[in-house]
Amino acid sequence: MLQAFQDRILKHLLPEFCNDSSRSWTADGFKADWQKITELDAADFLRGIDGGVIRHKGRGLYRAHLSYASEQFFWSGLRRKNPRPIYLWAEPIITIAVLARLHFDLDWPSELIGTQTKKVWAFDVATYWPQKPDVEYIVCEVKKSPKELNLLVDLMNKFGADPHANQIARKEQNAYRKVKALRSSRPPLFWAVGPGGTSFAFRMGYLENGVISFQQIATQELRYPPTGECGD
Repeated sequence: MLQAFQDRILKHLLPEFCNDSSRSWTADGFKADWQKITELDAADFLRGIDGGVIRHKGRGLYRAHLSYASEQFFWSGLRRKNPRPIYLWAEPIITIAVLARLHFDLDWPSELIGTQTKKVWAFDVATYWPQKPDVEYIVCEVKKSPKELNLLVDLMNKFGADPHANQIARKEQNAYRKVKALRSSRPPLFWAVGPGGTSFAFRMGYLENGVISFQQIATQELRYPPTGECGD
């Protein structure tokens, strides 16, 4: 499957991105670092693309149905270098793999899933209540390495237990913003996903004093249809 993924990148997605008239870059600068993509993520990425969970919207940008921003699979280096370096972006690859798992493995309709949540793009992926598709049910954050994933989960638990935290180190700010977003939108479920299918799923609890609890659950408990009542 990694070969099929590499072929799709090199023969279709990379030229589609580079050759758009808004860029007119050369693909000669592509740095083919395939080691950052696991076989599972590559396979699920292709499932998402081929299954129509995410669609091309032009300029090499792809968008799921309930998305507040498009996804791109490459990022570029310094403009002054010739050819300009172009790199494969691991997190969007995993993000599309997550969309595929939600749709094909966990039964979520494609019209109820998307990327980049509405409130300052707090989370990478979300699913929404069928009866109120502007309200988040599952929010998901993607990290490109197990180390980053474990740190995120640890810090979010820390800040969830301390609603009055105000001395936030720079390396902790991302997790702190995620917890603030959880307090604001109060989704019932949170899913943290890393490479190769590594993940932690949680049922969320929101107390009146601002404390947030994370109860770890099996991934299968993220399955559609959602349970409980739709929040506001």
